This record gives sequence, structure tokens and C-alpha cells, in this order.
Amino acid sequence: MFLMRVEAEFEFDDDVAKLKAVYEAVKEERADETDKKRSFVNIELKGTKLGIHICGDDVVRLRAAVNTWLRLVKIAEEMIEVCQPRTF
Repeated sequence: MFLMRVEAEFEFDDDVAKLKAVYEAVKEERADETDKKRSFVNIELKGTKLGIHICGDDVVRLRAAVNTWLRLVKIAEEMIEVCQPRTF
């Protein structure tokens, strides 16, 4: 059986505090490297950049992983906005 490895990379650039909050909110969703999963995610925070690298055994699994991770980041960002104190 032939397995094709496919990859996607995303980089988010924003305020350091906001990116750190997003990183802390989503980092635990990574699969343990010892798991026999068909996709793998590496997420790292470097200064003002949050990088997400996703690998999968095929395009379908990669698409599913990309959808999941982009949704996680979006929800984390939305929750940061909701939880910030508002000034009227």
C-alpha cells in the first residue's frame, strides 16, 4: 500500500499577548507523538508569530486536521475577544 504524506503550514502574526493566549488554549489538543494517528500537528510560538504545521497520510485526513486546527484557533481568538474587559 502506497502512503502519500501531505502537509500544510499556517503562520499567524499578531500581538504577542494574544498569540500566547491562543497558543496556551490550543496546544494541549496536539496528539501525543507516540499515538498511531494518521495526522500530526506541530504548533509553536516564536515572538509575534504562531506557527502550525500539519502532516497527514492523505489529503482527506489533512483537510480534516486543517479544518479542526483553524477552527480551534478561531474559537480561541473569539473567546479572547469575549473575555476582554470592555470600556464604555
